[in-house]
Amino acid sequence: MKKLSLALLAILAFTFVGCNGWLDIPDPEPEPEPEPEPVEEALITLEETSATLSRGDTYQINAECENPITYSSDNEFCASVSEEGLVTANYVGTAVITLESESDTKTFEVTVEGQSNLYPEPEIEIGETKEAIIERFGAPGAETEEAIGYANYSENTTMLMVMFDEDNLVTSYSVIMDVSLEEELDTFLSERYMFVQEEEGIKVYINALTVDEATLLVGSQNYQGEFLMAMYFTNDEGGNEGGDGEEKSDVVKALLKQLVK
Repeated sequence: MKKLSLALLAILAFTFVGCNGWLDIPDPEPEPEPEPEPVEEALITLEETSATLSRGDTYQINAECENPITYSSDNEFCASVSEEGLVTANYVGTAVITLESESDTKTFEVTVEGQSNLYPEPEIEIGETKEAIIERFGAPGAETEEAIGYANYSENTTMLMVMFDEDNLVTSYSVIMDVSLEEELDTFLSERYMFVQEEEGIKVYINALTVDEATLLVGSQNYQGEFLMAMYFTNDEGGNEGGDGEEKSDVVKALLKQLVK
């Protein structure tokens, strides 16, 4: 019986022992590694998303982010912004300030308003047809070969004058008013345009930060104490396609004579 027991043990040992002499027991399955926690993106937080300013005002944009923020303006003529987010209101208009970080973008809208609202600036494009002007403003109260005039264009003005070339395309337009408004006109224009020079009694402003970038020139002139004129024309070669101040003054007189009849 003892021999039988030993033989049985030997058989069992042979059955469960591998070729290398060890029991062939599979390794336990490794525990799965824990999933990494999602990383939150560093977002920009803004206390305000817009501001209304007057020319010369400054405004600090209050923004926070774990990453550095860069600032840029889409209209630096209207409002510029520093590397730290300090906005400076330059001229009347609107600008969008863009805030960018490595993982987020936000926008901040700036509106620059003027203290003077002397008159509504005419919605006229240089190069428009005479027909389009008449359709927009109606039949003129006065007309010459080169210009048409509209009396009492606004509460503070005497006349709106539009000048044309031989093809009846707009070359310039002017707003005529009383000379008593000269100081307010200076304020009105300086809030909307950059002053560049005064020559022969005409103050010249542009709609850009440099003359090369300007697409519109505005000149103001007190014509011998008779009337005040704000002239709008393009920044073409010589900047004088619409005629000089003397020529415009003669046309103004002709139109005014018709309007006061």
